[in-house]
Amino acid sequence: MQHLFELKRFDSSTSSLKNDFVKALKIYVDQTPADIKTNSNELSSWLMSPYKTHFEVLVFILYCDGEVVGLAMMTYHQQVQVMAYEYVAIDNAYSSFASYFSYLDLLNSYTAENGYDVLYWIVEINNRNGGKDIDKESVLFKKILCLSQFGKIDAYHMTFPLGLDKDSSFDAVMYIKSNDRIKQISKDKYMKIVESIKEYYAVWYKRFMLNEDYSRYCQILRDVFDKIKSKQASIDSIPISYIDCPLLTPGEKTHSVIVPNTNATKKKKWLIPVAILGIVAIASIIAALCWMIFTKFGIDISSIAIIIANVAAALISAYFLWFIGKKS
Repeated sequence: MQHLFELKRFDSSTSSLKNDFVKALKIYVDQTPADIKTNSNELSSWLMSPYKTHFEVLVFILYCDGEVVGLAMMTYHQQVQVMAYEYVAIDNAYSSFASYFSYLDLLNSYTAENGYDVLYWIVEINNRNGGKDIDKESVLFKKILCLSQFGKIDAYHMTFPLGLDKDSSFDAVMYIKSNDRIKQISKDKYMKIVESIKEYYAVWYKRFMLNEDYSRYCQILRDVFDKIKSKQASIDSIPISYIDCPLLTPGEKTHSVIVPNTNATKKKKWLIPVAILGIVAIASIIAALCWMIFTKFGIDISSIAIIIANVAAALISAYFLWFIGKKS
């Protein structure tokens, strides 16, 4: 069954989509792990009253067959020409590899069609405890990124905190993609991307904090940046690794989108008696044809009729035994 995937950008100029945005925001709140979730009130406030900066926040409502099924967010870092995937939250009933791939493709098409000059697409993925203590969304997204030809930057990385909540800052892996399958990135360019992310967080939270809290927060951002910088190897270029994509684990949804079906087709129990009548009718026709042929050639049909009846009875019995065994 084919499904229509769509997305629509939401901002202060698209107030007609407000009801759909509220639905999409609820899905985002329900599906996104707490330690990586931006406050929904902050998100709404930023969209309705954005600052003019060199960062552009792009939020999209995701649709499947006309129904709101999720929310996606990207940020364009103009100075380093980077598009960062922030969130792709999809309702559980519609979550599958097919849906994620479709929406990522639509997001990429949007950037191309609207003139964004993008050198790199990046994603930060939770890497707590060496990747052993990560949420299921990160596990799924790592596989999708692998299949989408993202490479892992083999350098120390960690996320910047969401406000003063230090628990939202943790070890992470940065995945990167360009138009070519790049094998390395200069350390200077990588650190400029990291610095741009730091500045973006500072710009985002400035409007939501008092001066004293904001000063504390900026110091936390500097500390995280300094830690990332201090852990870089003394090399000019950082390798980017690509691995064979991990196999799907049992139970994962792959190619089909699970769409709630309120009009499920009922089992057609009437087919059983119709099938029996059909067998009887066919047997009767065959018996009549045999009688006509045998009569024409003067063959005694009394014994043959008994044989035919026995064979028919055996076939019907076998059918019912097979049917009962199948049901049990």
